[in-house]
Amino acid sequence: MKLNKSSPAFSDLKCVSFKGSRFSHTIEVVFSPNKCLISQHTAECYREYVRDVNLRHVTGFTFVVISVVLLAGGKIPRENLWHHLKKMGLFENDESHAALGNIKQALETLVQQRYLQKDKISGPEGNIWFYELAERALDGPVNERVKEYISQVVKRDVASVVIN
Repeated sequence: MKLNKSSPAFSDLKCVSFKGSRFSHTIEVVFSPNKCLISQHTAECYREYVRDVNLRHVTGFTFVVISVVLLAGGKIPRENLWHHLKKMGLFENDESHAALGNIKQALETLVQQRYLQKDKISGPEGNIWFYELAERALDGPVNERVKEYISQVVKRDVASVVIN
């Protein structure tokens, strides 16, 4: 059944819980200009039923992009984001990356999945595109995990720099 704003059940749908013998989780539906579905699986349930090891490269790309935007203060000009991605060998015009395929489309997919929001700001020098963290990246558990992973990476990098 498709739900839209005119559906009778639309206004009643806020939060749906499923409880079973093996797992329980809550699905929260957030209604905004773009709908965002957030599933709150237990870690065990997620590992067993959701996580796909064949998509690790996409998860890594998502983590890197969210981290770069987060470290830039939650908002970054498109050119600056591509500057950082180029340092990792990810080029805007690369349409045949071994793991991600079209890199530009992979970034747009993060916008469609509501990890990022893309805004155009008019200025004296023309239009500037910005990427900003969106609902899924700002979600409490996701945001905290990203910050935790960043701090782990930074501590390792700092330790290796001090030793060398």
